[in-house]
Amino acid sequence: MWNRPDVDFIQSQDVPWQAVPEGGFGAAQSGRKRVLSGDAGTGAETAIHRLTGRHSGVLDSAVDMYVIGGEGVLDGEPLRVGDYVYAKAGTALDLVASVRGLTIYCGFWGPPGFAPGKGSGEPLLRIATEREPWVPAGWSGEVPLEAGAMSKVLRSDDTVFVYLAGMMPGWKSPMEEAHPQYEESFKIYGDVLMGPLGVIRAGGYFFRSPHVFHGPLYSRGGTMSFIRSNAAPTTEYRAPGPGGAWDELSAAAYGD
Repeated sequence: MWNRPDVDFIQSQDVPWQAVPEGGFGAAQSGRKRVLSGDAGTGAETAIHRLTGRHSGVLDSAVDMYVIGGEGVLDGEPLRVGDYVYAKAGTALDLVASVRGLTIYCGFWGPPGFAPGKGSGEPLLRIATEREPWVPAGWSGEVPLEAGAMSKVLRSDDTVFVYLAGMMPGWKSPMEEAHPQYEESFKIYGDVLMGPLGVIRAGGYFFRSPHVFHGPLYSRGGTMSFIRSNAAPTTEYRAPGPGGAWDELSAAAYGD
């Protein structure tokens, strides 16, 4: 799952749509996907799926899903923007996209196969994330964060920590930072300055190995991201080098 090349960062809008191969999740009704990254050893894959019509089958691998556009019905229950679903390998899904389609960010833990069958009967984890409360972010440890960094934990066990991270408009973290965990992030909306790399905006994606420094961070308009790590994130900090201050970088990145 975590053994994949770093992607730091891309805008998913620049990744071409491709047809989903027969036998893959989303193949019915000429489904399409944008593949953002993958683990060649395990077949794990992160992609954006654009679905129409009905998709019924059994998952080869576990998957974390986050609805980013449209709407549909999953196992008879409404599926809307902002909904999070976790399904284990062997789970049967009956997913029907609305007439205007359904777009889902999907993080598969193995090959994204999907075939007819009855499934294991395992229940889904479903969360309407907009109803969950924000809590102050805890990834900085004893280093105090500027007010306005918040999180919602969606799923946590000994293999993964899945959460939403949000920052208020104008929030900043003036130090460079790194995490001893893997970090995979999809920008749901807003903007974040990622140090010298520039500004990542809605639809942006990155996958980072542990101990990769990035930042300083600054969000002009506010932001929210869907993030998966292999453990609850912790952070180490260092001062940026010459020319790397957040205000200098933001002036260039935002065109001031």
